[in-house]
Amino acid sequence: MTMPHEAVSPPMARSLQAAESIWRTIEQEFGLLTSRDVAELLGSRKPSGSIASTLRNDGSIAGIMRGNSYRFPGFQFDTDHGSVVPVMRDLIAVARENERSDEDLVYWMTSPSSFFHEQDRPVDHLHDKERLLAAARDQFEGTF
Repeated sequence: MTMPHEAVSPPMARSLQAAESIWRTIEQEFGLLTSRDVAELLGSRKPSGSIASTLRNDGSIAGIMRGNSYRFPGFQFDTDHGSVVPVMRDLIAVARENERSDEDLVYWMTSPSSFFHEQDRPVDHLHDKERLLAAARDQFEGTF
């Protein structure tokens, strides 16, 4: 039995298209890793998805749902050392404490920010922990 589909308004269609474009840009620049990719990158002896799931659940890495599985933005991994960028746990904690999703965090990380005098993106400051966390708190804890 086929269910009738509701028509999508033009503004909603544009919004969905814009969101898809953002995810594709993130994938092109940083990669959106599968669970198996994460396991291999982190040197797991058994490259299954369980390590990525554990890390996502405990707030060590951000995961976004793409299709029917999670994908993990590559910027949160130090590929030279086969590890997670340490600041990610703190960033995820700030976002989750403020009821923001991993998707919200990833969007923010990859978007230009006026917090930085360079007007660049938070992802460009992954190795400046204090400055990056201050920007995250400013973004997610700010009141209007």
